[in-house]
Amino acid sequence: MRNSEEPTALIIVAVDGTRFSVAALQYAKNYAETQHARLRAISVWSNVNTYSPFMLEWSPLEDANFQLKEASREVFGDDLPAWYEQEVIEGSTAKILIEASRTAELLVVGSRGHGGFAGLFLGSVSTQCAAHAHSPVMIVREHNDLTATPAGTPVVVGHDGSVNGDDALEWALNYAEKVGAPVEVVRTWSIDRIPPQFNEEFGYVPSFDEVTARVRRDLITETAHRVGEHTGTTVTLTAAMSQPAEELIKRSEHARLLVVGSRGRGGFAGLLLGSVSSECAAHAHCPVAVVPKSADAHPDR
Repeated sequence: MRNSEEPTALIIVAVDGTRFSVAALQYAKNYAETQHARLRAISVWSNVNTYSPFMLEWSPLEDANFQLKEASREVFGDDLPAWYEQEVIEGSTAKILIEASRTAELLVVGSRGHGGFAGLFLGSVSTQCAAHAHSPVMIVREHNDLTATPAGTPVVVGHDGSVNGDDALEWALNYAEKVGAPVEVVRTWSIDRIPPQFNEEFGYVPSFDEVTARVRRDLITETAHRVGEHTGTTVTLTAAMSQPAEELIKRSEHARLLVVGSRGRGGFAGLLLGSVSSECAAHAHCPVAVVPKSADAHPDR
């Protein structure tokens, strides 16, 4: 139930008629209702440059309009709410969505769209949006259902000590506060990344428990300020010996949302989407929110 106040926040969702985009629209609708936000569904069309035997009978514009109307009817029924907008635009799908994200609190996309290869876990549009969008991008799979999430299911966020990790944590805390969910902050470590001076400090090779305790202590110190600003949210801090993507994907099996920064420590400076965020976006079991650097993210809008 929405109140009568004029909604200010804007959520954008991409719709192309696939079952993935219908799932994204359903998820975006449920979230927009809980946040009293406007929801704008965008369907993009372009002229086909390759031959089709149905070229004379088929209009990509009419097709985009039909797909958007059918998806809207499937999710909302025949009566569309005043806070829901539909827009059909000509151009490049990723480019249009990325530009639209400049004024959005959140961009919601399906994990796959039309075209591409069946074996891919993440479509090209989803990948480009996650890498280039100005707002956080939520990637939803066909089976993801916000309404079926049990109460108390946590928002899981990866934090590696980077600036973008702080951005992801801040956004996750704000999101969790809005939906009334607990937060689990996860940091991983691996034996191959323990510096030699760490062994010298102990005078011997530290045990698993000693390293885990130190990692968790650092995590507590580095997140204390942000966590302290959200006293109404239950926060759990977890240190685990594992590879980051592997651990986060495993924990996504029992999460309502997995939140990662678009870039973290390591990797190549030229990459706009880090390997951990890319793997999580492609393989997580729950929806994934990819948060850009703080200069572009809008977690509080």
